[in-house]
Amino acid sequence: MEFFGFGFLCTLLFAGVVFILLYELFSSKDRAKENPLDILRKKYASFEMSTEAYEERKQVLERDLKNR
Repeated sequence: MEFFGFGFLCTLLFAGVVFILLYELFSSKDRAKENPLDILRKKYASFEMSTEAYEERKQVLERDLKNR
């Protein structure tokens, strides 16, 4: 039963760490594509904020993007 020994557990641990690192590396690209205005639109569309709050924050974000 040496197959399930310490070496096997180390290999599983190493493979798990590599998998988690690769997953985080490639999944973060999807999150980086969203700009702040897209996030704001999604929150407004899901009724997380009022129209007044949306318009105020949208103006601030658009002003900040123009100043870059």
